[in-house]
Amino acid sequence: MAREFRKQRYDDNNAPLLYVRIQVGQAACNAFLDSGASHNFVSQAFMPRAGLGTQVRRKANPTAIKLADGRTQQLIDRYIEVVPVYFAPHACKPVTFDILDMDFDTILGMPSLASADHTVNFHCRTLAVRDAFGAEVLCTIPLSHPSIRCQVVTAKSFRAYCAYEQPDEIGLCFLWTVVAADSSPTDLSSDPRVGRLLNEFADIFESPTGVEPDRPISHEIILEASVVQPKGCIYRMSEEELTVLRAPLDDLLDKGWIHPSSSLYGALVLFVRKKNKDLRLCINFRKLNSRTVKNVGPLPRIDDLLERLGGAKCFSKLDLKLGYHQISIRLNDRYKSAFKTPYVHFEWVIMPFGLTNAPTTFQATMTNEFRAMFNQFVLVYLDDILAYSRTLEDHLEHRRRVLETLRHAKCKANRDKCEFVHQELEYFDHFVHRRASVRC
Repeated sequence: MAREFRKQRYDDNNAPLLYVRIQVGQAACNAFLDSGASHNFVSQAFMPRAGLGTQVRRKANPTAIKLADGRTQQLIDRYIEVVPVYFAPHACKPVTFDILDMDFDTILGMPSLASADHTVNFHCRTLAVRDAFGAEVLCTIPLSHPSIRCQVVTAKSFRAYCAYEQPDEIGLCFLWTVVAADSSPTDLSSDPRVGRLLNEFADIFESPTGVEPDRPISHEIILEASVVQPKGCIYRMSEEELTVLRAPLDDLLDKGWIHPSSSLYGALVLFVRKKNKDLRLCINFRKLNSRTVKNVGPLPRIDDLLERLGGAKCFSKLDLKLGYHQISIRLNDRYKSAFKTPYVHFEWVIMPFGLTNAPTTFQATMTNEFRAMFNQFVLVYLDDILAYSRTLEDHLEHRRRVLETLRHAKCKANRDKCEFVHQELEYFDHFVHRRASVRC
């Protein structure tokens, strides 16, 4: 289901304001970034939706504030302390909010914007936050565009308007008649040829294991000159954390993705508690990333990719399973990926999550594998592969070529997240439709 950003009451402002999509408690909202705000604020109206009523606290000394109009003053005597705010699935920051009666759902002021984990670029209109793996995640959302209202007027009314207003210029817009859409189904996956093709390539959907040594591209970790080797300490862990730690380590060892190391490098291992209260193992590569030479390799623009879909009527989407883990680290760089645990010192054989340059390495790998069909009937953005065609017959052939390419590259896909032969599906928060329309 694509995200639907609710048009809020302040969206008709002519100033190009900055918003980010965040999850606070039980509700999501568009947070206004305000570098002129001395506090973080949450509106009284938003609190019931977020389920924050039980966390309200009274201030011993109310705070007097002056609003942006320079005249209105209010006394704030209630606040909510240390609320987990999710900027992305793995990027959660604790935020304290003062409660204010306002039109905005939430305002993130200087206490949040001044954080070392938040990078605000007002020129590019972006906010980047670091997730639990140390990687930067862009979370700024585009401004919603107001809808255009069309009204048919008579020639007499138009002449009267021109005589009264005497406009110097008049914009002219030509409209094209659109035939009403038919009621044909958008899901063609029940075609028996689709099932036969999936059975033929069943090995593509197996779980990835081991390391593929013959890939033309491997991940490189190139450090800046004369850097000090980043070392980390071992955090003390509870009995629960020590118990949880063994399972992923044993799984990674069995798959051949890590092995014991004597490297002088050592990233920190820690746990982040998920929404369902389970523990997620994270490796903090922040020190290593800060000393790594950044790869300037490009990532495709989503809007440029979507423009390639004009005229297509059949779509299939494939999602690689643990895509980063299907690419190896260059042999001479593996010792740099070492991490410390209370049990053994390990280093990665394959590319883990959270390394600087990992997205560009992965994109370069996928672009190289699909270069013969890229922008002809295949779009690739990281681990999401979209095949598109004008007819069902062409699409079955195109999809066969995509699956053959994955088999030749020994890449594994996640069957549960793949969609085959649809006339409408979701791709990066857009609905791709058989009438060649893309809508948010």
